[in-house]
Amino acid sequence: MWALQRAACIVCVLMSSFAQTQSSLPTGTWRIADAPAELRHPISRADLVVVSMHDALLRELNNALEQGGPAFAISSCHIDVVGAIQRIGRQEGVAAGRTSDRLRNPTNTPRAWAAPLVNASSGLKARDVNGFAVDLGDRVGILRPIAERPMCASCHGPAEKIDPVVRKTLLERYPADRAIGFADGEIRGWFWVEIPKKPR
Repeated sequence: MWALQRAACIVCVLMSSFAQTQSSLPTGTWRIADAPAELRHPISRADLVVVSMHDALLRELNNALEQGGPAFAISSCHIDVVGAIQRIGRQEGVAAGRTSDRLRNPTNTPRAWAAPLVNASSGLKARDVNGFAVDLGDRVGILRPIAERPMCASCHGPAEKIDPVVRKTLLERYPADRAIGFADGEIRGWFWVEIPKKPR
């Protein structure tokens, strides 16, 4: 119970922080642009991981849309990303993935350090939130937003605009799907990375 109350308090603090131009975040959390100098190198290394995941996602999504449209993409667009994440996981001490405040796949639940930031950013435009760095002791947690794009709308846009066949496929594959209703440019989700402060 205490943990839930504490998380709710953190979310309230973060919501007011966004209203005040994100001027104050919890101790050990920074907007990427404001992160201390000693975190710059791990942030740069984490960003390379984000680029790998982003490229894998776009490549697989484009291929799937060309081959069979949105319904086909639902069953295949995660394959390259999962492969990229597994390759990244083989690097010593690096963990990475995707998450959101509105999950499609329940295995993508936000990490504990990321959850308050993910929840407080719900509904914001990606252009307004560059990302966050969180001091995790000997590691750094990085969050970078994933923007809703026109190519994503066929599976993540407003429910009334999603093709019934696509919606049926989504519900069969992800019965608890909440990853719809996003507007163009809105934060649809996040890439997250946990990386050692010093390379091993």
